[in-house]
Amino acid sequence: MPTRSLTARWMVSRLLGSLLLLAIPLGTGAAAADSGKEAATKAVVVLKRALKKGDEAERSAAVVDVGRLSRHLARGQQLAVSKVLRKALEETEESGEVRRLMIRALARMSHEHAWIPVILTSQQDRDKKVQAQARQEVLSGGEDELTAFRKILASETSAAFRAELLLMLRDRRKADAAPILLERLVEKSRIVRAAAAEALEAISGEAHGYDAKRWAGWHKRWLASRPTEAGPSVSTGGIVEEPPPHVTRSLRPDFYGLSLTAKDIVFVVDISGSVGSGGFGRAKKQLTDAVALLGSDVHVAALFFSDKVHMWKQGAMVPATPTNKEDLVLFLRGLEPGRSTDVYTPLNAGLKILEHRVRAKQKAKEVFREPVAMITVSDGRDNMKAIPPRIVADKLDRLDAARTVLHSIVLGTKESPLMRAIAHRGGGHYLRVER
Repeated sequence: MPTRSLTARWMVSRLLGSLLLLAIPLGTGAAAADSGKEAATKAVVVLKRALKKGDEAERSAAVVDVGRLSRHLARGQQLAVSKVLRKALEETEESGEVRRLMIRALARMSHEHAWIPVILTSQQDRDKKVQAQARQEVLSGGEDELTAFRKILASETSAAFRAELLLMLRDRRKADAAPILLERLVEKSRIVRAAAAEALEAISGEAHGYDAKRWAGWHKRWLASRPTEAGPSVSTGGIVEEPPPHVTRSLRPDFYGLSLTAKDIVFVVDISGSVGSGGFGRAKKQLTDAVALLGSDVHVAALFFSDKVHMWKQGAMVPATPTNKEDLVLFLRGLEPGRSTDVYTPLNAGLKILEHRVRAKQKAKEVFREPVAMITVSDGRDNMKAIPPRIVADKLDRLDAARTVLHSIVLGTKESPLMRAIAHRGGGHYLRVER
C-alpha cells in the first residue's frame, strides 16, 4: 500500500505545485479556462526539462504539477504527456518515489493511453510501492481505464495475462466492467473464461458458473435498475480499501465426470505404460481442462507416476491462478509415459501432501469449506512393490475423515480392489472410465 507519510522531497514538490497553481489568475468562464490551459502547457514544458536534467525533487514537483493540471490539457496533449511519462517510467526513471508519482499523474488523465502503463504496472513492477500505487489507482478508476483494459486485452497473446487482468477487474468490484467480462466469458481459452466468470461472481454477488446467457441476463437486470452515474472517469485518488478475498461458488468443473467442489485438491495421476498412450493423453487433457476452469481460490497439487514420481511445483499446493494453470500445461508437455508402475510410492507422497495441507489450514485457523481432497487416477496395477502397502494403509488409517476425502478413478473396465479400497476408506467416489 502507498505510504501516508510525507517525505521532505514530497513536501517540496507539493509546495512547488501549489505556487504554480497560485500563479493562475482567479476568474470564471473562458478566462479561467485559458489560464488553466496556459499553466498546464507550461507544466508540460517544465516536465520534459526536469526529466532530462532535473534532480529528484525537481522531477517530483514537475510530475505532480502535470498530474494536477492535466484536466486543462487537450486530448492530444494528454496523449503526448502519457507517452513521455510511460517512457520515463519504463526506461529512464530510477527513483521509486518519482515513478510512484508518475503513476498518480497518469491516473489523473482522461486519456485511455495514460491508463495502459498504470494497469501494466499494477501487475508487476520492480518496486513494490510503485506497483501498490498502480493497484490503488486501478481499483478507483473509471470509464477511460476500462477502455485501456480493452486495448490491452485485444493485443495481448498470453491467455494467462489476459486472465490476470480480468481478476484485477474482479478486485475493482464495479459492474461497469461487465461488458468486458461478458465478452471474455465466451473466449476459447478456459483460463480466461474462468477468470471472467470469477470476476462476474465477485462483482454481482450471483453465481452462474460459465453460463454466458445467464450472466447476460444478470447484466440486463443491472442495467435496468442501476442509478444514473456521474463524475470523472479519472482516478479519484486516496486510499482504496482492498476488497475481501472472493470465494468462488459456481466454478466447479468436471474431472472424468467428478465435480470438483473442494477448495484444496491433490491430483495423483498414473502415466505408466499400462494405461496406454490413449489413457495418458486423455488424463493430461482431463487435468488441464479441469484445472483451467477452477477458481483462483482453489489450491492444487499434482504428481504423476510410472516407475518414477514427477511432482509439479515440487509437490507444493499452490493457488489455481492463471499463471499456475499455464505452468501446469507446460509441465505436462514435458512428461513422457513410463513402462513400469509403482502405485504405492505416489499414493504415499499424495497422502503426505494431504496431511500437510490439513495441518497448515488448522494452524492458520482457515475454514474448511470442503474437505481437502485427493483424486487418484490409475488402473491400480502395481508391478514394482517399491514400498510395502502397509505404509499407505497406515496413512489411510490416520486420516482425519472430517477434513479429508479420497476419490479413485480407474482407467479401464477392469475392477481394481486397491482403488476401491482407497475410495472406501477415504469416504469418496469410486469411478471407472474408458481409457
